[in-house]
Amino acid sequence: MPSSKRLVAPLIVMFGLIIAVVAFAGPSSAYPGGTLPTTSVSNQDPTAGSSVTFCGSGFQPGETVTITLGTTTKPSVVADSSGAFCTTVVLGATLTGTQTLTATGTTSGSTSSQQIRVAGVSASAGTTSGGLAFTGAAVIGIGALGGLLLVGGATMVLASRRRKVNA
Repeated sequence: MPSSKRLVAPLIVMFGLIIAVVAFAGPSSAYPGGTLPTTSVSNQDPTAGSSVTFCGSGFQPGETVTITLGTTTKPSVVADSSGAFCTTVVLGATLTGTQTLTATGTTSGSTSSQQIRVAGVSASAGTTSGGLAFTGAAVIGIGALGGLLLVGGATMVLASRRRKVNA
């Protein structure tokens, strides 16, 4: 019996098995709540003692959402009619390093989290240098040069007109 005829039956069985698996398989990422919850934070690199806005969506409408920062539980919030929330989380003055903000739905058990990197407060954070920050170029010299060129140009135009009138 040729080898091609010996392979036909197993290939047909394997092909039938693949078709059956594809036909009866459910989606692999099926989530009973509809959409997976997502969260976002207003500032990924805040400083210690500051606050960040922590928002989430995809929770059940009206569900109480527990907020935790590392191992510390923050005040809970209630998701609105679309399953979204926003809250302000105040960071401790001594908190530093990589921290995780987590939102957990108390009814659905759904969780979502964001990592932030909290920078420590430097010793000079509360002091000022006595003025505004320098954020641009010094334009006084350029402005003075432009003004002088304008005055010089106007003088030359007037002088040339007088020569034409006198001639």
